[in-house]
Amino acid sequence: MSYLPTWIVVAVGLVLLVLVVIRVLRTVRRFGATAAVVNARFADGSGLLRARSAALRVAMKETRDRVKHASADVPSGRRGRQEDDRG
Repeated sequence: MSYLPTWIVVAVGLVLLVLVVIRVLRTVRRFGATAAVVNARFADGSGLLRARSAALRVAMKETRDRVKHASADVPSGRRGRQEDDRG
C-alpha cells in the first residue's frame, strides 16, 4: 500500500491551512488598526465632552458667585418712580 496519496492530501491541507492563517492574521491586523482609530476618536470626543462640562461648571460657579455678591437694589429704584418725574 502506498502512502503517497495520503502525503499529497496532508501537504495540500497544510498549504491551505497556512493560507487561511495568513488571511486571518491580515484581517486581525486590519481590525486592530481600525479599533485603534475608533478608540482614539472616542477618547477625543469624550475628552472634549469632559472639557466642555468642566467649562460649564466653572461658568455656573462664577455666575452664582457674581449673583450672590451683587446688590439687590434696582438702579432705577433709588430715583423713585419714573412716572413722578414727568411733571
